[in-house]
Amino acid sequence: MTLRSPKVAGCCDNRLGGGAMANDGASTNRTGDAAAQRDATAMPAFSVDTYKVLAPPIAGIASSTMVANLIIQEAHRTTGVSTAGGLTMVAACAVLAVLFISTLVVKRYTKRAVSLMTFLSVHISGLSALALTFLDVAGSAPDVLRTALECAATAASALLSFYWMRKLRGTSAQAVVVVAFCALALSEFGTFVASFSGNLVAHAIAFVLAFAQFLYVRVSRAMDVPSDQFPAVSESYFGTDRDRFSNRSFLAVAAVGFWFISIPMGMGRGFPAGDAIFMSPVPRFLALVFVCVVSAVWVRHGMASRMRALTTSIWVVMELLLALGAIFFAIWPRSIGVGASFIMASALVLQAFIWYLTMAFISFGWRDAYYYASAAWISMNVLTVAGMEVDRLLARVFFDNTPVIISIMSLFVLVSAQVVYTKLLSAPSQQSEASSQEDAATSEHDGRGHITQDDVRRIPLMGVMALRPQAELPLPSVNPDARIATSVIELGQRFGLTGREIEVLTLYALGHTQARVSEELQLSQNTVHTHIKRIYEKTDLHSRQEILDYINEYGSAAAPRG
Repeated sequence: MTLRSPKVAGCCDNRLGGGAMANDGASTNRTGDAAAQRDATAMPAFSVDTYKVLAPPIAGIASSTMVANLIIQEAHRTTGVSTAGGLTMVAACAVLAVLFISTLVVKRYTKRAVSLMTFLSVHISGLSALALTFLDVAGSAPDVLRTALECAATAASALLSFYWMRKLRGTSAQAVVVVAFCALALSEFGTFVASFSGNLVAHAIAFVLAFAQFLYVRVSRAMDVPSDQFPAVSESYFGTDRDRFSNRSFLAVAAVGFWFISIPMGMGRGFPAGDAIFMSPVPRFLALVFVCVVSAVWVRHGMASRMRALTTSIWVVMELLLALGAIFFAIWPRSIGVGASFIMASALVLQAFIWYLTMAFISFGWRDAYYYASAAWISMNVLTVAGMEVDRLLARVFFDNTPVIISIMSLFVLVSAQVVYTKLLSAPSQQSEASSQEDAATSEHDGRGHITQDDVRRIPLMGVMALRPQAELPLPSVNPDARIATSVIELGQRFGLTGREIEVLTLYALGHTQARVSEELQLSQNTVHTHIKRIYEKTDLHSRQEILDYINEYGSAAAPRG
């Protein structure tokens, strides 16, 4: 089989051979790669046909979040994490902890298992909301029964949001930003409108939203997966593109940062004695405005591919909102609704950022998507409940605990800021060092140096976060482009693909959009789309990410033994 595309042929010939030429043109190649990377990371111009693949995940995450908001967070009429003083949320976390533990045993859940979990989650969430509606009509019910139903609905809704995050695996950072902050704005607007109704109407709305997930899933399956339209590239989620592990290292540091910032948010939501703060319509509206403004700004950053702005500014926004909330608590300790609106807005922005972090972990990590999603969800909510309990404890120890609470909140915010910004400030020097090491390795190896297990171990927290490869899988030392091209040829021989299909699949697996593939091979987009559909049918792999997973797991070039 002959590869007719010069792009595909060059990938194999130039990268696998000609070490001296590669060394002589190392700086030129890096410049060209940087320019190509900028083109690859740019978001396409907005059009309904291009961006419609993001609509089901946005609707799915927004709906599942609204269900939890309406059922256990009282439509944000208060700052409470859940009913029963946070007990319902803790119980839901315990349920999802079972899922987290299962991911330590199961490397990857199969499609059948994921479909079954989604099917059950929709029914559990919807039927629990319906049962709560009937209890509202009846007028009385045992507290244990109501708490159990609320717990079931919350855990099931969280599982549905995990499904949509998993659906976005391998999707570009920019597209993920658009999804996360659009979903946040939609869910909060719907929650604000529903907050003026009673529990009966809220539970009925939750019932409809839960079963609407079937519609979203059906529409989603009729479209291409988001990673096909918006493929992730090595530019990465945090604007650091030189060092191959800088992205993952920052992921680990960002996770620690959000652990530290979740506690003061919980303390603010339980100010001053650990009880949820009632929010009148004005503070609720202020929180909605803050959330919508932040979401609009970050969606704009995503569309403009300004990922560095997200890296730095998101922490500034969360910390600024927390600081303003603490200031208004100090100014008006007996009228704390205004301060609560800032705290609530900060917590909601953190929620969207954690969605973004989770999807980044899913794309970079080697464990199942549910591992990262459940760990992030449990951590955020348990730490928030813990923050409210800290307020309760301080109220028992100090007669006037307002200064103490504000001081402790400030300490945690300072720690989170120092953890994150220490990493950000060290990034340029790390990138310079990495560049020097790469140049030295170029003269020793063919193009780029080996990534060793020692390199991985030097990155803090990567093992804990499951961001490094499994111990039994050696890290590849060949160039990724050449490896993919070689493995696609093997895959084509294994599944009986035609020469043209191999050409299409090679460029497609390298991260090109269907439009770019059609330009490279001088084919119409309809022809390229037809080839890709046939490839999916022959291989039983149904997305770019599944093809890459198959190559990484079964391709001989991808995993050299010994």
